[in-house]
Amino acid sequence: MASTASSSAPVSNLLNPLDLPPISTLGKSLIVTEDVMKYNYCLLKLRSEKMVDFKSLRANDFDIEDLFIKQGWNRYFDMLNGPIYTTM
Repeated sequence: MASTASSSAPVSNLLNPLDLPPISTLGKSLIVTEDVMKYNYCLLKLRSEKMVDFKSLRANDFDIEDLFIKQGWNRYFDMLNGPIYTTM
């Protein structure tokens, strides 16, 4: 009686057992250009307003707050609507 053995070849690369093509490469192909955009800091204006106003949306018959709460986004919107520091 013959025993059945697996006919698959041993994995040569443990980090890439399926031998998938690389999605990025490092080394000579990675070029850092260090381009910097110059602008006048005096032209910057800080808009200190709420990002999403669910009360206003609800008043205009667009009640979507429950959709975000059910997906767990309420903490994210609390962070966006949190304190704003206008003096840095």
